[in-house]
Amino acid sequence: MLMVPLPEFVPTAGELVEFQVPEEVLAAAALAPEHPAPAGELQETHLRTRAEGARAGAPPETWLGLAFDLPGRLDTAALTSALTTWLRRHSTLLTWFAPAGDGFRRHAVDPETVTFTPVSLSDHASPEEIRAHLSARFARDTDPTVWPPLVVSAVLRETGSTVHLAIDHAHTDGLSILRSFGELRAYYTAAVTGTPARLPETGSYVDFCHLDRERSDRLDADSPAVARWRTFLDCAPYPAAFDLGIKPGTTYPAAAVTVDLLDAAESTAFGRLCTAHGVDFAAGVQAAFALCGRTLGGPETYRALTLVHTRDERRWLHAHGWFVNTVPVEFPATGGTFAEVLTAAKAGLLRAQEANGVTLPGVTRCDPSLAPLLQEATQSLPLASFLDFRSLPGVRDWSDHNVTALIAMGRTRVPRFWVNRLPDRTYVRAAHPDTPEARDAVLRFAALVRDLMTNALRTTATPDHL
Repeated sequence: MLMVPLPEFVPTAGELVEFQVPEEVLAAAALAPEHPAPAGELQETHLRTRAEGARAGAPPETWLGLAFDLPGRLDTAALTSALTTWLRRHSTLLTWFAPAGDGFRRHAVDPETVTFTPVSLSDHASPEEIRAHLSARFARDTDPTVWPPLVVSAVLRETGSTVHLAIDHAHTDGLSILRSFGELRAYYTAAVTGTPARLPETGSYVDFCHLDRERSDRLDADSPAVARWRTFLDCAPYPAAFDLGIKPGTTYPAAAVTVDLLDAAESTAFGRLCTAHGVDFAAGVQAAFALCGRTLGGPETYRALTLVHTRDERRWLHAHGWFVNTVPVEFPATGGTFAEVLTAAKAGLLRAQEANGVTLPGVTRCDPSLAPLLQEATQSLPLASFLDFRSLPGVRDWSDHNVTALIAMGRTRVPRFWVNRLPDRTYVRAAHPDTPEARDAVLRFAALVRDLMTNALRTTATPDHL
């Protein structure tokens, strides 16, 4: 699985087919009644940001996308059935939001009315035509204020076909969009063969949003999660680990690079090394980032933002939605050995989890005095995320089906790192301001991380030998 910015995506030519919702269904959806569940706190902030961008004449691209191959010439009737069943499985994808007062109200579409119609757009579209079509449709029609908030198309070829999917971030996250491959393939296979898909039961992100708002409403400035953020934000300003060649207060178009860190055997060995020291792989990644940042002249205390999941009940395990929160991580980047920094990283991540009970919007709602400090942190600190995809359904088939995460790059002033562990390797995808200095710095940093991790396998003693 690769994370590919859409402008870099190279489709294969073929017949371009789009799966469109009939006009009468769209008309009925536009009149769908209000749903009692409010927008989740992240959803509402997301909707406000989109609305502000639209008013300024520059609506942001906030979709997450997916491309994957299916064997042979696609059975469009089977995929139509699969899409319909899949959409009805995840209630958040059946909702849209309308402005109401100073917020937004959720509206829910009747699942029994949902259907798609395959429409052929070109008998033999070129790669450039396909990419241009995807770019325009993803940007324009993944809109959470209308229904549907997604776009689905496919390129049909006799020897194999490619499905493209994009969903607005209000209804999905990176893990959810990748789960879609396994579910859509299962429903497609069921429609082709006439056998049941037998997918596990799943909860509803709409229900999660309701609970999320109830929990959020009980928070105040003295809540432990808010206090964790307050302690962290007291450390401002945040010195940078390396020069990005940017002007203060200015955002830049984002660019991205991918660097392999560990192969399958090295990933297993690194995981065992971390376990031997009482930490998990995520702590190992953060420890490596801390030491490499320090090597490049960064501060003695490592500070970054990281992503954590909010699937805190079993019913959310297979649910599709935005189950991600941002929390602050900090720990000393000094120490004689990698093992010592591993221990510090573990403690830092445990403290970070204390902040998982509040979203970024919730921090400023509970304590407005933190708003400027939080803004400075999010605009100054790097994002360092780790995800282990090995347990996702169908993950071992990702390579054979060319599963690709399509991403909209947007603008940034800070580097963002996604370290992803797959069955065959661990790699880092880094987005950075599109300057020569930032690209060189990010590549140099990623190479240092790779070298440190591989060297640790040879030089870091296990506790039995300490």
